[in-house]
Parts: sequence; C-alpha cells; structure tokens
Amino acid sequence: MQENKKIPLSEPYFFGEEKKTLTDCINSGWVTTSGKYINLLKNKIRLLTKTKYVSLLVNCTSALQLAIRSLNPNQDDEILVPSMTFIASVNAIFYNNCKPIFLDCDEDYLLDFSKTREFISKNTFKKNGYIFNKKTKKRIIALIIVHAFGNCVKMDNKLINFFRKNKIKIIEDAAGSLGSYTKLQNKIKHAGSVGDIGCISFNGNKIITSGGGGAVITNNKEIYNKINYLSNQAKDDILNYKHDEIGYNMRMSNLNAAVGYSQLNKLKLIIKKKREINYNYYKNLSKTPGLKILRENENSYSNYWINILRVNSKEYGRTKNDLIKFLSSKGVEVRSIWYPNHLQKAFINNQKDKTVISEDLFKSSICLPSSYSLTKKEILYISKLITSYAKKN
Repeated sequence: MQENKKIPLSEPYFFGEEKKTLTDCINSGWVTTSGKYINLLKNKIRLLTKTKYVSLLVNCTSALQLAIRSLNPNQDDEILVPSMTFIASVNAIFYNNCKPIFLDCDEDYLLDFSKTREFISKNTFKKNGYIFNKKTKKRIIALIIVHAFGNCVKMDNKLINFFRKNKIKIIEDAAGSLGSYTKLQNKIKHAGSVGDIGCISFNGNKIITSGGGGAVITNNKEIYNKINYLSNQAKDDILNYKHDEIGYNMRMSNLNAAVGYSQLNKLKLIIKKKREINYNYYKNLSKTPGLKILRENENSYSNYWINILRVNSKEYGRTKNDLIKFLSSKGVEVRSIWYPNHLQKAFINNQKDKTVISEDLFKSSICLPSSYSLTKKEILYISKLITSYAKKN
C-alpha cells in the first residue's frame, strides 16, 4: 500500500443499477416529488422495518424537525436527548422552539436508560397527565433515542410504558441504523420501529444513499398524516391555495428515490461487507494495548455503518488527536466522534444530567474508514499504521 494513497472515511458506492433507475426516472418525466420510485422506495422501507407508514423527506434533519413538530409542541416544551449525538438531533429541538435536557450515554455510545430512569424519578413531577421538570417547571413532551454508529439502544420496556402513559413520545434517531435491529422482550425490531417515530438518513456517507434524503417511519397514522401535510407546504385547499398552518417544502424527489431504491436492493450485500470490515479491524487491533473497536452490544444486530476506535492514551502511549494527525498525514481520512452537545456554545446554558461518559468517550474515540469499497489490504494497512504508532515503553 502506497502511503500517498487516499483512503476516504465513508464514501458512497454505486453498483450500476442506479444509472438505469435514474434514466428511467428522467424518461418518465416524473423527476420532482411524485413518481413510481417514491412509492417503490416507501414500500421497500415499510417491508424492511415492518412499520405501517413511511414518509420520504429531503434529509434526516427534516425528518427530526417534522417528527417533533407533529407532536404540536408549545414554546419552551422540553425534550430529553443524549448529549452524544450529531448536532442535528438537537437543532431539530430548537427549530420547534423547544429546549433540550442533555442525558448521558453508556460505554456503547448509546443513551443510558438507567440514568434516564433515575433522572425522571428524581427530577420530574406529574401534573394534569403530563410530566414536568422540577427545575424549570416546563413540560417534557418527548425523548429522542439515538441509535449511534449502527448499534441500537438497550431499551427498557418499563420505561417505555412509563413514557407512553405520561404522554412523552419516543422519537428514534436511526439516521445511521438502516438495517440494524434490536431485541425487545425477545422480539426482533428494526431500529426506529419501537418508539412512536423513527428517523432515517440517506446521506452520502450512510449505509445506503439517495444522494441526500431521509425518511420517517411510524405506526401512528395521525403522526404520518401530520408529517405529510407539513412537508407539503401544509396545503388545506389545493385548488385555492389555502394554508391553515405554516408548512415546509421537504419532500424527497423521485430522482433521489430512484437512487435510494436501487441502493436499498443491495442492503444485505452492503451490511455483509460492513460486518466483515468491522471484524477485520477487531482482529487486527484488539491485541494492541489501549485500543478497542466498538462491537455490537448483546441487544443489537449492527449494520456497522462506521467503525469507532477507542484509544486509551495511557496504555497506547498516544492521544486520540495524535493518532488523527498521524493517520491523516498517511492519507487515511479519520475524524473525531461528535463533540458532546451539552458543551456546544449554542447549547451551553441548557440543562444536563451526569454527562461524564459522553465527555470521556469524546476524548478517546475516532471514526475509522468504513466505506463499502474498503479492501482487506487497506484495512491491514490502516491497522499496521495504528499498531506501529503505539508508543513503546
């Protein structure tokens, strides 16, 4: 492997069928927000996730924004959200004039349900059928669960039932978890299908891409209808252009759906390769002191969208930032995991609860190249660079 060869972090891979579906879409004349590929992609997602309703949108950020908007929030209503998530999860809260309460994650980079339960029991009270924050006296209307890096949150049925009884909706941010599954009461559920609303991304760096795009999945017809209504400019009288609410132009185009449909047909093949990539990283790096590759937890079947390496600087002899700079100098594209959102300048004054692990994980974790096109030879090259860079005592 030549050192000047660039190895990307997570690039899209096209199999050839995408050109055929795009050409067919263009020839049909249906290239905007209507057409057969919209329906084909919806139906395929519905079958995969075993949910009743699918709405296709321009991106996952829009999916999150409309998911919250569909709950008819009041200004300054509060939403529980893990600090360890891409900033879009939190931005969507502010787009709806709500406020976040930041919660911690576990060692798998996932929302810690035990800490969430503890926060609810110690810091909230019930009034008129709703749960309120003791500190702010504001109503808590939703919990955002983030299935990070392809792994699924270990959900607790008792807590899920508690939320439902107390009118707290569960929104699953499954942006990177298409094709990932979780166990719940011995049942296998697709990521995003357990709560009230699931949100999926088809961005260029995700497990499959539509060149941009996202989806909402739900079994709630009222929520589905509301999201469709809002994403189509909130049209109440199409003939006379009457709109009773402020809506958005957020529907996916048929062109994007054509690409996404072709990609989704290859999902099993993609996940098989992604799981092989993760195993090869694990095999190559696990024996080096101070290095740990994220593996699926006992509750998950992961799509291994992207691979996370945790660096114990005391054992490895180098810091996370040292390793990022070194690999970058060798033509290997890597990046940090997300900066904890409770530390972001825009969110610094919002409430947080015991976010120690989120901070620790940020200080020690990087994302490794994980493209479908990544070869065993490239994985070995990256692995040798990492192991050889360990500081010898």
